[in-house]
Amino acid sequence: MCSLFHLRGVEKAYLKQLQLFGSEIKRLRISKKLTQEGLADRCDIDIRTIQRIERGDFGIGLHNLFALSSALGMQPSELLTGIKIPKYQ
Repeated sequence: MCSLFHLRGVEKAYLKQLQLFGSEIKRLRISKKLTQEGLADRCDIDIRTIQRIERGDFGIGLHNLFALSSALGMQPSELLTGIKIPKYQ
């Protein structure tokens, strides 16, 4: 069974990965000369969701992962490169 202390550590690691993922989405969006609104339109995702993803405030599901990767001209796995999934012990 996981201790509360361990779970908090996993939560912090997860939140850090969300921030890193969001920063990468923002970097890629800018490199493609897209505004948040332009990316949102290409993905059919609400602009507020794009903003939350880029801030690291929102974990995305597979549907949004596929939509983002398609809009950015990448494979979904390329968006996840460098993301470390915290392990529960």
